[in-house]
Order: sequence, then structure tokens, then C-alpha cells
Amino acid sequence: MSTVRHSLLENIPVKTPHRSVLLATGLALAFAALARPTVANAQRQQLPGPDTKKVLVTTFRGDVAGGVRAADEIRNRIQGEYSIKTLMPISKKDIDANLQNAGYTPDSALAPQDNKELARILRADEIIDGVVVKTATGYRVQARMFLPRDLSLSQPLGTFESKDFGDIAKQVVDEYDRARKQIPDNQACENGIRSNTPSVAIAAALKGVQNYNKSTLTRLCLASVYASMRTTADSTGPWKDSVISIANEIVKLDPTNTAAIELAYGAYNAKADKINAMRMLIALMNADPTNTERRKSAIIGIVNLGEPDSAARAMKPLVDENPGDAELAKTYWQILRAAKRYKEAVSAGIAWVTIDTASADSAYYFRQISDLAADSAYAKAVEFADRASAKYPTRVDFLLLKAQNERKSGQLPAAKLTLERILKLDPKAPLAAAQLATIDNDLGQVDEAVKVLKADYAADPSNKDRDAALLLSFGKKLYDAAAASKLPTDYLKAVPVLQASDEIAPSENASFFIAVSVFQAIASNPETMKALKTCEDFKGAADMLSLVSIHMPRGGRVSPETAKQILGYLPQLQTFVDGSARRVCAAK
Repeated sequence: MSTVRHSLLENIPVKTPHRSVLLATGLALAFAALARPTVANAQRQQLPGPDTKKVLVTTFRGDVAGGVRAADEIRNRIQGEYSIKTLMPISKKDIDANLQNAGYTPDSALAPQDNKELARILRADEIIDGVVVKTATGYRVQARMFLPRDLSLSQPLGTFESKDFGDIAKQVVDEYDRARKQIPDNQACENGIRSNTPSVAIAAALKGVQNYNKSTLTRLCLASVYASMRTTADSTGPWKDSVISIANEIVKLDPTNTAAIELAYGAYNAKADKINAMRMLIALMNADPTNTERRKSAIIGIVNLGEPDSAARAMKPLVDENPGDAELAKTYWQILRAAKRYKEAVSAGIAWVTIDTASADSAYYFRQISDLAADSAYAKAVEFADRASAKYPTRVDFLLLKAQNERKSGQLPAAKLTLERILKLDPKAPLAAAQLATIDNDLGQVDEAVKVLKADYAADPSNKDRDAALLLSFGKKLYDAAAASKLPTDYLKAVPVLQASDEIAPSENASFFIAVSVFQAIASNPETMKALKTCEDFKGAADMLSLVSIHMPRGGRVSPETAKQILGYLPQLQTFVDGSARRVCAAK
């Protein structure tokens, strides 16, 4: 059956008790030395036929004494009610002998996975498994049948209460007898799937349901038939709704049937029904809380549905239950990152690399620094970047991250020192010069910023557009401050920065703001003109007006109206300044 089930979570391994390994190896060796199994007491006078089916009934889990008695009574009931030509239980003697040879004590209660292995070696066709709980008035027994080849091929037999195990055994075996009626139909259904005759498979499965209305085995096969249509010409048909309907019927009969839950999840996911798909994944986790791998896979499925926050809440108990599990710790960290729960993610990342120190690699540090910055924990990000740069001293990328977070945390002098260190290591370090110039500008050291960007352009001319744009932004900031203060000296502060931008990569914007800044410095304040006294004053003013006449025609398209006004007034102003310069300089 496992070959025809379709689910994104198929074949997830089941975590079993440590003694499963003993069963898989020790039992196999031990059984080889044993005699052929004996026939149960009531059937010893006859020999099994070629079609006789064998059922394995081991000690039920739960109450120790009750588990032994329940299994004994069920075996006795089967061997008393069935012809050996039809069905025989594997004897208690053979079970205990094999357990002892494998290192178990007789009457050991086995986990389902161990029962499966024991059944495989003893060539059992069916297994009856269960749990016994002692109550105030007697015992409560939950029993189920499953097929050894796949634990998911399971059929609940019911819950039975009585103070008499003989009475409980009678009820269990009666239900088992009814449940077995579906087995031939289930086999026919599976054969239909394998032979690619879905109509045959569907007919057999429906017959099985008719023969036993509580059937989970044939319903599971029926759902698998429809699920297999997703890859056939019928993929556009209503297969998804069929799978969902049948799988939900199974889950009502058996809430822990993981195969049905997986099929329902696959169909809901195919329909893009995120709410119900997530509901199935949660049901999958709850079906077997001890199966860590299945729970983890379901949680990852929830993340893939776009619900990382829900996945993080589900993952937390799993991590707490498995301290020291590095893989789970890593997955929890990744889920918290996907959920953008950065503060928790950083702590989870630290917990992970505490377990697995080799995982504290460069990618780990990058992600931790990124998450701290996203959480505005810039000072902590600086600490992580410092640790990373100490671990990887030949790399400048962690120093760059350190500088970025120093700047964000307001540590501008520290950031400046870090960036200067980077440029000494690598004058072409990406973005280092740009960041240093920005910090110089933030510190009010705009002359230093100009030097840094000119040196960067000289070291790597491919940076010219970026460097020119940065200088333009610094110059524009100075121009805006001058426009607010109206002081000629403030306008003149912007000019050399804008000129530096234009020298690296000429632009209309740089030319426009050079022209406007110079013009405003000379003409916006009458006191400026009155202050011109010497030959040098007028020559300086004439040179500045030349900048206006050069740059405004180049930058006029930035603001044609402003350019028109300045260029209209410029000849008059130039005539006055040039005449005054000739007169004053001649008198000198």
C-alpha cells in the first residue's frame, strides 16, 4: 500500500524504542536457530493448510499483568473458534522463545514497530495489538489489527471494558472476525492499483466497505486510488474532493490513522486550502506525539503553507522535549527566522551552536547579525560582527557589518575607525569608501568625505557614478541648509562639494546647484555686493559669475524657470562686476 499512497509527508520514519535494533538483528539471528513454530494447543491435532493465515498477538502494552492476560485470552479464543485450515495464532511458546533469544524477557510488551519486525520474521500475516488500562471496576482494552508490511494499514477493533478478560477477548475476536472480511477486497484493490486498473480497484474497495462498514483498510485503498489520479489524465477531475471525503471518513473511525491524514493533507494542499491543510498537519502531529521526525516534518509543512508563526509555536515543545538534539534546534532557529521573531531566533541560534559548535560558520554569523539588526539590537549586532571578524580575520565583510551597525547605534567615531581599517586592508572593499564618506558627512567633516570619495574614484573608476551621486547628495544637503539660512557663506560651502561631484561624473543636477549656489551667494544679499572693495574681491566675484555662466546653461533643464530668471539677470550683474573690477584694479 505504501507504494501507492500520495502525500508530501510520505515515508517519514517512526522513532521506535532502542530495542527495535535488537529485534531487527538479534531476533533474526535467534530465530534462525529455532525449530518451526508449534501449532496452538487446540489446533495441534491438525496441520495448517497452504492457505492458513497466521496472526501474531503479543502482550498488550499498559498494565503489565493485564497485558499478558489480554493477549493470552485473545490467542486462546482465536485458536478455539477458527479452523487451523483458515487461521492460526502464533503460539505463546514460540513468541516467548524468540523474545528470550533476542534478549527480551518472556511476555514483553512490544512497540508497534517491534511487533512489525517480529511478525515479519515469524511470517505472520496479521497482528493484533493493543493497550490495557486498569479501571476501578476492571479493565479497559483498546485493540487494533494491522498488516505487518505497513504500520499505517491499521484497523481499530474498538475499546472494550470488563472485569473478565474472557469476555473482553470474545468481543475483540468477534470484531476481528468482522474486520477480516475486508482483507481480500483490500488485496484486490491494491492489485488494481498496481495493474493500473482504477475501476477494478475502486469496485473492490467499495465491496470491502460494504462487507465491513467500519473498514479503514479498504477506505484507505480507495482514497489512494483517487490520490493516484493526480498524475494521470484524470488529474483535472474531482479526485481531490474524493480523497478528502474518504480520508475524513477514515479519521472519524480512527483519529490516529496517519496515512489517511497525509492523504487528506495532500488533497487540501492541492486545492490551496491552507486552513484545512494546516489542520491536517496538526492532526498528524497529534496522532503520534512520540514520533519526533513526523512532528518535525509536519511543522516544516506548516511553514511551507506560509504559517511560520504557527509552526514556531508547535516546534517549541518538540525542542524542549529533546534537549541536545542539534537538528531540531537548527530547525527551530530557521522557523523563528521565517516567522520574523528575531529576538527569539537569535537566542535559538545560540542554543543550536552551543550543541553543535562546528555549525557556527560564516553563514550563521551573517544571519545572526542580520536578525539583530532587524530587531534594532545594533549594539549586539556589533558584538557578533566583532566575533565573526576575529574568527575570519582576512575577510572585510564582517567589518563592514560591524561599521554599519556601529553607525546605526550612533557610534559614528567607532564606525569611522572600523571603515578606515577596512580601506587599509582593501582600498577597493565594496561600499567601504561610500560608508566612510557618509559617516564623515554625518560628523560634519564634509571635506574629509570629498577626499575619501575622490580617492575611491582614483582606486576604482567603476565607482564614479556612485561616488558622484553621494557627493551630489552631500552638496544638495548643504544647499538646502543655505536656502534656509540665506547666508552667502552657507551657499559657498556647497560649491566645492558639488564641483567634486561634477568632476567625477558631470551631471545636470550638479551644474544646476553649482550655478544657483554661486548666484545666491553673490546676488541674494545686497550686503554682499557692498562688501566688494578690493581688486581681489571683484576678480573673485567675476570668477564666480563665470561658474554661473558655464553651469546654468548645462543644468537649466532641472528648473527652466529658475534658469531663465538667473540668466536674464546675469548680464547686468556681470557688467557691473567686470566694470568695477577694471576700475578698482586700474586705480591700484
